Amino acid sequence: MSRPLQTLDRRASVLTRPASPRPAAEPLARAASRRVRGLTRGLAILRALNENNYATALQLSRLTGLPRPTVYRLLDTLIAAGYVTHGQRPDIYRLTIAVRALSDGFNDEAWMTDVAAPIIAELGQSIVWPTDIATFDRDAMVVRETTHASSPLSINREKAGFRVPVLLSSLGLVYLAYVGEAERDTILATLAASERPDAALARDRRAVGALLAQVRKRGYGFREGGISPKTGSIAVPVMWRERPLACINLHYILSAMTMEQVAERYLAPMRAAATKIEKALAEAPSPWGEGVGGEGEHLPFGAAKRASAPKSKR
Repeated sequence: MSRPLQTLDRRASVLTRPASPRPAAEPLARAASRRVRGLTRGLAILRALNENNYATALQLSRLTGLPRPTVYRLLDTLIAAGYVTHGQRPDIYRLTIAVRALSDGFNDEAWMTDVAAPIIAELGQSIVWPTDIATFDRDAMVVRETTHASSPLSINREKAGFRVPVLLSSLGLVYLAYVGEAERDTILATLAASERPDAALARDRRAVGALLAQVRKRGYGFREGGISPKTGSIAVPVMWRERPLACINLHYILSAMTMEQVAERYLAPMRAAATKIEKALAEAPSPWGEGVGGEGEHLPFGAAKRASAPKSKR
């Protein structure tokens, strides 16, 4: 047989030969090759800081199993992105409040709608005065649910989504009073550098300290006039693992009642509503994600283990 015919025969045999099956592990190998190892390692650093509050690079290396040079590079990246900062010493690292944005929208809307909203509506019906539940967001307290529209005693008609100044509201004051020291300092520094209505007050740490001391002594946040001249308000925290998850307030008309009268008559049902929300979250099988109702430490980054947060008076 001539050389060209032999070549054609060999090619034909290759074309007709059954293809050998691909190894079962090949798709997994390709998937693994597409993973971004740096991202996985960065998340491991965030998780370790979330569970330990403060840590050195050496401690993070031991916790994550990553080499110390890699830990330093990841920390530099996270600091530049605004998620990590130095602690009281330059070799100590901690999370910033910015990491809370990583969990926004994951379980927050669900627990607010399914658990808190019905309880707030029930509270509004029983006390008649308008009441809100709000959560902290960057530089303000954001009203999430409200009974202003259904309360015959409301004169402001605020709606969900309204952003309330932290230091000028009962909601913000009670939140700051019971949050951890590191987070409180970060919030005050952010407000002091902002153009928010409470920026000047945030720069006066002595005045803020006196206000928060009164809140802790009373066991509730308070406001008389100010951002709403004809009304006052009191507020209590909804606590979860020794930190405020949200805050509930009640608005009243200053000419109708004193703050002391309001507290004497309505503080108990407000605290009962907060406790009801806390229990519902604790007993839930976590349909909203482990970040709220589960047993593991899966709170939004930076929210876990705030041992320095004072306990609310229930």
